[in-house]
Parts: sequence; C-alpha cells; structure tokens
Amino acid sequence: MTSKVVLLDLENNVPTAKLLREIMEHYPTVYLFNCQGQFEYALSDLTELASWISSGQVVVLETPKAEQKEYEYAVVVGQLMALLEPETHVELISAVSTAELLLALMHSSQISCHLIQIQTDLQTVKGLIPSLETIQNQPYLKMVKKYCDALGKMSGKPTTLDGLKNSISNILQLVPEKTQRVVGMLINLKIVKRYDEQISFRKKVLKQWLALNIEKQDSATEPKTLQQVLQQLKKDDESDTVEPVVETLSAQQALFKNFAQIDPVQLEVARKLRELKTNKPKDIYALRDLLEQMFPKSDVRMLLKELLDKGYIYWNGHEVLYSHEMFLN
Repeated sequence: MTSKVVLLDLENNVPTAKLLREIMEHYPTVYLFNCQGQFEYALSDLTELASWISSGQVVVLETPKAEQKEYEYAVVVGQLMALLEPETHVELISAVSTAELLLALMHSSQISCHLIQIQTDLQTVKGLIPSLETIQNQPYLKMVKKYCDALGKMSGKPTTLDGLKNSISNILQLVPEKTQRVVGMLINLKIVKRYDEQISFRKKVLKQWLALNIEKQDSATEPKTLQQVLQQLKKDDESDTVEPVVETLSAQQALFKNFAQIDPVQLEVARKLRELKTNKPKDIYALRDLLEQMFPKSDVRMLLKELLDKGYIYWNGHEVLYSHEMFLN
C-alpha cells in the first residue's frame, strides 16, 4: 500500500482545528506551509495544534521570503525530498493560482503528487463579495474585477478621488458617467475607503478580489471548498491504490522542470546527520571532517554549500545551527 500525506498551503486557506483533526484521521502526516511566512490561528485551538506539531503529526515547513515564487516552492520541495519516505504520494491542497508551479517542481523531483485547487477563504469579507456567477453576468462587476487585477500590478495606487477616476478611465477606457459608477461600486463593495477627497484601498478586501477567478469553469474543474475536499479525501482513502496522475506541463512549468532536483548524495547526507540526533558537530570544520569520513568520494565543500543553500544548516560565524528537519526521524 502506498503511503499518503497531505501538503496544505495555508495562504488564503487556514483550516480550523476540527478540519485538521478530520484530515489526520485518514492521513498519518500533514505538512503545512505558507509563503507569506506566518498565519493566524484561533487561540482556543493553539494547544491542540501544538500537540500535533510536537507529536510529528503536523510538520510546519520553512518558507523563506523570495521575490520569485519558484524559489520559495523549491525550498518546500527540498524539505519534502528529505522528509518523505520513497513511494509516498502527496495530496497538495492550495487556494492560490501559482500552486501548479509547485506541482511541476514536485513532479520534476520524482515526488508523486496530485493538486486539489480549492476556493479562497472569503470569511474575512463574507457578504461583501458577490458570487462568481453574479460577477460573470454583470458588466460593471466585471469592470471592478478588471480594475482590481490592474491594481494588483501597480507599484503606486491613487490616493485622491480625482486620481482614482483618472486611473479607472485610463485603464478601462470609460466615459465619465461610467467611470463614476465604477467608483461608486468600489466604495460600496468596501474595496475603496473615502475620506472626503482622499481615498485608500482596503488591502484585505482587494486581496480577495485579486484571488477570484471569474473565468467560466465546468463543474468538474470548479474549485471546491476545503470541507468538500475533505469529503473527497475520505472517499479516496477507501482505495489502497493511487491513480497515476498525468499532467501536461505548461511552457512556464517546463522551464522550471529540473529546478528542484537534488543529488541523491545530498539526501543521504541529510539522513546521516539526522541519525546523529543531538550529537551533530557544532564546529564547521568538525562537520567538514565528518562528511569527509562518511563520503570520501564526494566533494565535501560542495555538499556543505548545498546544505547551506537549501537551509538544512546555518553558519552564524561561530557555530553550525541545524534546521528542525535535521532532528526529525
């Protein structure tokens, strides 16, 4: 029987303790990550979350901040390559559109993985955002969405009411009457906050509009909620076999096909060091000598460089610090 685990992307998608508990009834390990570097969790659930982390049922992966999303994902994949047993299948659950790039990196690293794209968590602005069907069928709501998409690419946003009108008119190519209506909708939908002639954008609301995908989808590919995904995972768990996942890589995915490839020797280094538990060398030269003994035919300087680059070890100028993955069994 193939081992299965869940890799849960927390960006725009933080599950409750109840949902996590239900997932762990069917999967031995749940890996969490968030490329934003942090996530909020209900105070009442923190104790239970801490117990799962200490027991190893929940593993929080490191996600260093980088300008390019593929670099952040590559660090996630590198950690999984060191942590997962061979033949492990990963169910990747994500609410962000760039998750397909992570899927491509997983496949290029020979990790069996299936992506489940879900809807963005809209609880923070519940009642303010119309349904996808409503947006698709109302021209002015589609204009609002189009303008929000343009805002997401701007380095500087309008700060005055006149500046907002000019920006909308230029981007959407609208006459003044229609421009004024779009301005009104932006205010009514709580995307824009007005102070007389000054304005500001509500970042959380704008972020939710940016995350919306209003392209028409059939029922088979429409994103599900996390609760719906959980029900599907329960059904899938009844089968012991994993269907092979055939994915067609896009041009961008193919570009990064070999990005996360890690030499097998590097994996063996990580395993050997984990076996030492608390007896790992603190001195960088002692670590070098140990690696030379373990791998006499390898370029030890290159091994050290790869361990540093991938975040498995850190050198603060005085001693070697090991990431938490190096202490896991």
